[in-house]
Amino acid sequence: MDQEKKKEKKDKKDDAAEEGVVPDVVADSGDAGEPAKKEKKHKSSKSASPEASGDGEEAAAGDGGSQEAAEQATREAALKEEEEKKKAEEKETRKREKEEEKKRVEEEAMKASEEAKKAAEEARQKLQERLKSLVEGSKAPNNVEECIGELKSVVKEMQEAGIECQEIEEAEARIKELKKIVKAQEKLQQAISERDVRGLQKAIRKAEEAAVPEGVLEEARKVLAEELPKQEARDKLEALKEGATSEQLKEALAQAKSAGLKKDELAEFKELLGKLERRDEVEALLKKAMEERNVEGLKAAIQQAEEAGVDSKQIKKANKVLKEEEPKQKAREKLAQACEKPSIEVLKKAIEDAKEVGLEAAEYSKAEEQLKQEEEKERLMAAIKSTLAESLTVDMTDLEALRVAKEKLGECITTAMAAGVPEEHMVEADQRRKRLHNAIEDLKGSIRVFCRIRPLSSKEEEQGDKKVTEAASSMTLNIEGKDGGDPSTFAFDAVFTSGTQEEVFEDCRDLVQSAVDGYNVTIFAYGQTGAGKTFTMYGIPGQEGTTPRTIKELFRVTAQSSARFEFKIYASMLELYRNDLVDLLTEERVAPGKGKLAIKTDKAGRISVENLIEEECQTAEKLTAVLERGNKNRKVASTAMNAESSRSHLVLWVRILSTNKDTKEETRGKILMCDLAGSERLKKSQVEQEMQAEAIEINKSLTALGDVIEALTKNQKSVPYRNHKLTQLMQDSLGGSAKTLMFVNCSPASSNLDETTMSLKYATRAKKITNTAKKG
Repeated sequence: MDQEKKKEKKDKKDDAAEEGVVPDVVADSGDAGEPAKKEKKHKSSKSASPEASGDGEEAAAGDGGSQEAAEQATREAALKEEEEKKKAEEKETRKREKEEEKKRVEEEAMKASEEAKKAAEEARQKLQERLKSLVEGSKAPNNVEECIGELKSVVKEMQEAGIECQEIEEAEARIKELKKIVKAQEKLQQAISERDVRGLQKAIRKAEEAAVPEGVLEEARKVLAEELPKQEARDKLEALKEGATSEQLKEALAQAKSAGLKKDELAEFKELLGKLERRDEVEALLKKAMEERNVEGLKAAIQQAEEAGVDSKQIKKANKVLKEEEPKQKAREKLAQACEKPSIEVLKKAIEDAKEVGLEAAEYSKAEEQLKQEEEKERLMAAIKSTLAESLTVDMTDLEALRVAKEKLGECITTAMAAGVPEEHMVEADQRRKRLHNAIEDLKGSIRVFCRIRPLSSKEEEQGDKKVTEAASSMTLNIEGKDGGDPSTFAFDAVFTSGTQEEVFEDCRDLVQSAVDGYNVTIFAYGQTGAGKTFTMYGIPGQEGTTPRTIKELFRVTAQSSARFEFKIYASMLELYRNDLVDLLTEERVAPGKGKLAIKTDKAGRISVENLIEEECQTAEKLTAVLERGNKNRKVASTAMNAESSRSHLVLWVRILSTNKDTKEETRGKILMCDLAGSERLKKSQVEQEMQAEAIEINKSLTALGDVIEALTKNQKSVPYRNHKLTQLMQDSLGGSAKTLMFVNCSPASSNLDETTMSLKYATRAKKITNTAKKG
C-alpha cells in the first residue's frame, strides 16, 4: 500500500511539470490538476495583454502590419492547440499505464502479505516448540546459567515478534525457578570454598529446596563430612578456653590434630596449653615452696603464680606462710653473714635475733660454736701480739735465745692457724719468725732453701694430671707417696704454692743489703726442666722475677746510703754450655783481645772468671739492659716437657764496690744469680741428636753438683769441686764464704712425681750444708 501511494504522488508531479506549473503541494485527491490549468490560462492572458496593447498602437500607426500579425497569431494559436491536444493524449496514456501498474502492485502486495502471514505463523510455531523444549530441558540442565540465557533469548524474540502465549508465561516462571537454583548453587559453592560447617549445612538445605543438581550437592556433602569433625574439634577447643585443665586441653588438641586442623588454628590453643602447663608447674613450685618454707623461694613462686593466674586462694595461703617465714629468714641471713665474716659482736647480735624470732636451737648452734672460736681467735691473736713484741727484744747474736724466741713464736702461729686465725693477722709474726730463723741459719752458716711449686699447666690438666703436693704451712710441704704409698713431708726455709713474684722476693730482699754490706751472695734455682726456674729467676713482663727485682733493690739500697758511701757496680754475664764457659756480653764465645774464660780461686776461697767482660752500670736501667742482652744470647730449645727449655747454666755476676766517704774504707760485695739448666730424663724429654748431647752434659753437671752436696753434708775431707766447671763456679756458694739461697722449683703434676720427689730430697741435702760467710 505504501509503495502504491508513493508511485501515485510521483505521477502527479510529472503531470504538473509537463503543464509548466510547479505546485507548492501535490495533493492525493483527483482535483490536483485543476489549479495547474487555471495557472496556465492566467499566464496566457497576462502574456497576451501587452501584445494586444502594442498591436493597437501599431494599428494606429499603420494598417498593413496588423493583418500580418493577426495571421501570425492565428497560426501560433493553432500550433499551441495542437500541442495541447497531443499532451492531453499522452497524459491519458500515462494515466492508463499508472492505473494498470497500481493494480499490479496491489496484487503483488496482497500476495506478499499472505506469504508473510504464513511465514510469521510458521516462525511462531517454531519459537513455541523451541521454548517448550527449553522449558522441558531445564528440569535437568547441564548448565543452569546457559539454560537461563537460552530461555531469556527465546522469550525476548517472541515478545519482539508480538507473540503472546501460555508457553511464555511458563518460561518466565521457569526462569525464576532456575535463578533460585543458580543463587542456591552459588551459595553452596561459596560454602564449599569457605568450608564452614554451619554455612555448608544451611547452603545444602537451601540447595535441596531449590533442587540444585545432585552432583553439586554430593560435593558439598563430602566437604561437610570432612569439615564436621574439624568443627566439632574447634567447638571443643573453644569450650575449653575458660576453666580447662592442661590435660583436657592437651586431649582436645590431640583430637583437633587428628581431625586435620591446621597449625595456625591450633597456635592459639597451644599457647594456652603452654600457659596452663606453666600454671601447673608454678602451682607445684608454690606448693613446694610452702612445704620448704623458703622465703626467697616463696617470693619467687608467689610472683610467678600471680603472673601465671594461679588460684588466688593458693596465693593467699602462700603469702601467709611468707609472712611467718620472712623474719626467720632475715635472722638466718644474719646468722649466715655473721658466720661468713665472723666477729664477736656480729655473732652475738645474730644469735640474739635468731632466738627472738623463734628459730630452732639447731639453726643457730653453728653460730654459737663459731662465737666460741672467734673468742678463742681473739685470745690467740693477743697472744701472738704479745709474743711478737717479746721477740723484738731478743739478742740477735745469742743462738739459744733466737731458737727459743723462734719456737715460741712458731708455736703461737701454729696454734692460731689451727684455730682458723686469718693469714693477714699473722703476716708480721710469720715474717718475724722467718727473720729469727734466718738469723739462726746465718749464725750457723746454713744455706737457705726456698721451695716453689708452680700451678698445673693446661696441658697437664688436659692429660688428666692431678696435684700431688700441698703446703702444710709456710715452711713445710707434703707430697703424695708413689703408687699410693705414705706421703712425705719436707721442711724448708719457705714454701710457696705458687706465691706471687713479690711474695717470693720479699723473703730474699735482705740478701741484697748483705751484698751491699760486703758479703758474697748467691741465689740459684734448681729443678727439673719446665718446673719454673727461669720464671722464678727472671719472670716475664709485668711479673718480673727475682733477678730484675734484685737489680731494682740494689740501686734502691745504694741510693739510701749514697750520703755516706760511694758505690761502683759492675756486671758480667756468662753461660756454662756443654762444660764450656761462654761470655754472653759479646757475640763471640770469647771477647776480642782476651784469652779463654777460666775460673780462678783466690787465697780466701773467692771465685772469679778470668777474661770475662765486665761493664760498669751506674743505673738500674743499664744493669737491666746488660741482663736482657745476655739473655738473648742464651741457648734455649723446645722439648716434650718445656716449649722453651734452657740448654745451659746462666750466671749474672754483679760486683759491688763501696767506699766510705769519711774513712775511705773499701768494701767488696758480690751477687751471683744462677739459673741452672733443667734436669731431665732423655726418654721423657724426647730430645734427639744435638739436644740429646746437651741433655747429657746438663745431667753430668747436676750430678757433679749432687756429689759436692753429698760430700759437704757428710763432712768429707775431700769435696769434688773440680769434677765440673759448674761446681768450680759455685765453690764459694756451697760450703764457701757466701750467703746462699737455693730455690728448688717443682712441678705439682702426678706425672712428675718421681722428678719432684728427687728434687725435694736434693734440696733437703743442700739445706744441711754450712757456709762461712765473710765480708769482702
